[in-house]
Amino acid sequence: MAGGVSMWPSIATDDLVDALELAPVGPADPGGPGAVITFRARNIVTRIPRTLGAQVLAQTVVAAERVVPHMAVHTLQGVFPRAGDPAEPVQVRVERLHQGRSAAMLQVGFRQGAHEHYRAFVTLGVPGPELVRHADPLPAEVPGPEECAELSVPMLPWEVRTVGGPAALAPESAGAPRLDLWTRCARVQDTATMARAILAWTTEGFLGPVALRPYPRAEIERRGGRSMSVALAQNVTFHEQFSAHEWLLLRCASEYAGDGRMHGRIRVFTRAGRLVASVTADGLMRPGPRP
Repeated sequence: MAGGVSMWPSIATDDLVDALELAPVGPADPGGPGAVITFRARNIVTRIPRTLGAQVLAQTVVAAERVVPHMAVHTLQGVFPRAGDPAEPVQVRVERLHQGRSAAMLQVGFRQGAHEHYRAFVTLGVPGPELVRHADPLPAEVPGPEECAELSVPMLPWEVRTVGGPAALAPESAGAPRLDLWTRCARVQDTATMARAILAWTTEGFLGPVALRPYPRAEIERRGGRSMSVALAQNVTFHEQFSAHEWLLLRCASEYAGDGRMHGRIRVFTRAGRLVASVTADGLMRPGPRP
């Protein structure tokens, strides 16, 4: 992908929500450890010639909470071994590895024919007795959404704001490999499952853009042309409940880039300063062909 906002495909909210409507295949719940529940899912077709990573992360949340509906996803550890074909339907296979009274563990695979293009291990749970409580705070100096300008991100068809607006990710500019983004999605149903799915979707697309922030277009061209990036793995941890309808702050940081690889993290806060989710991601970033 190339630097700048234009790297993202354009998504409609209705199309995203429709893709999260998974259709069961076979028995809804065969029961017992090792049981496999299968869903049929639709891919969102865009100008990107592969299945969107954001889509499968969101669908994984929905599938897991369909299989264990009385629990919430706590962690999602996913890998992308190959590209999926967005023009073809996909089977989502959920294997119940363990389910107890307070926690469950699932394995989720996205398969087209003989090939699997995504696999995740998912843990779910219910609230339990609390022994301790602490969380890193949101620094007081972080500007609120009212102090930020709108940033159009075609892949996120809802409100996104950041300091400087479009200039923050303009390919001609340069900055630190960090970015604070406020997002709010009031166009979807206000449920806990949808909030987690939307947040998983939202966090997928910023590893590459933030890694490129220190390098303006002229420097990227000097280093070999365009940048090409591919996600390899993404881990999402949900700490506390939140709503997709409220402002959420994504504090994105590219902590390492080199040897053709990149690593980043995102910490998600509510406007009140609660840390509600943490994300780490790894991928490839290499020179692409010159335009």
